[in-house]
Amino acid sequence: MKIHYQGRWAVVTGASSGLGQGFAARLAERGMSLVLTGRNKGRLDETARQIRRVAPRVKVEMVAADLSTRSGVSALLEHVSDRPIEVLINNAGFGSYGPFAESDSDREADEVAVDISAVIALARAFLPGMLDRGSGGILNVASTIAFQPAPYQAVYGASKAFVLSFSQALWAEARAAGVAVTALCPGPTRTGFVDALGADVGHTAIYRRLADPEPVIEAGLRALDKGRAVVIPGLRNRVVAESGRFMPREWLTRVSARLLRPLDPTFRAPIEVRNRDGNSRLGRTRLGSVD
Repeated sequence: MKIHYQGRWAVVTGASSGLGQGFAARLAERGMSLVLTGRNKGRLDETARQIRRVAPRVKVEMVAADLSTRSGVSALLEHVSDRPIEVLINNAGFGSYGPFAESDSDREADEVAVDISAVIALARAFLPGMLDRGSGGILNVASTIAFQPAPYQAVYGASKAFVLSFSQALWAEARAAGVAVTALCPGPTRTGFVDALGADVGHTAIYRRLADPEPVIEAGLRALDKGRAVVIPGLRNRVVAESGRFMPREWLTRVSARLLRPLDPTFRAPIEVRNRDGNSRLGRTRLGSVD
């Protein structure tokens, strides 16, 4: 695989915090100029300031955009224009928690748009140029939740399963041209993702312990450099992900349900519901449990 970092351009989504912020910093250290995108302009500005302090020679540009909308994706692509993108970090994403039947349909639709549709759109926009040049890399952030059904996180789990399968397929298509495509599958990580779920999940076996983001970032970039299709950081995460291969799917799903089910069936978690006009309201969704 060939990835030229020095003096080349990278696009990092979800760059205003967490893994995206860390990936942006690491790529800048390798001499890459950056187009950063996220919904929060203030946090993007802070990310850019931090990068410029440690890597003053690289160019850092920002596009505040909501990738759950076509206009947001278009704004990013219009900003990038025809400049060659050597590295794409598809990091933007969010999840939800609770029974699917009681979920907010707008939130779930936005989740699919960010976690799946934006990943497809950006890969489709930048992969052809990488193939033509015979160099470049795409790192798609999936999750260990991609390896088994995820009751109480049905849409999020299915979205990450798509990202995993999609990345593996692109890896097979692109590797002969020297282009790397990697699915990064971390376990729960201290990035703000859990807080954004809008629900108390600290009691669950899955979210009780959060990993540090730095080893995840390093593992992802190392795997991209080596042209690996999938990387699962952490021995515990690898064991959990691989164990599902040796278990009937019904059993695996029951185990996942027990690991993720709400502690209090009467608990109601606040969630932010964004209307199509851009306004927001605070809603509540009831979290139930099953035997």
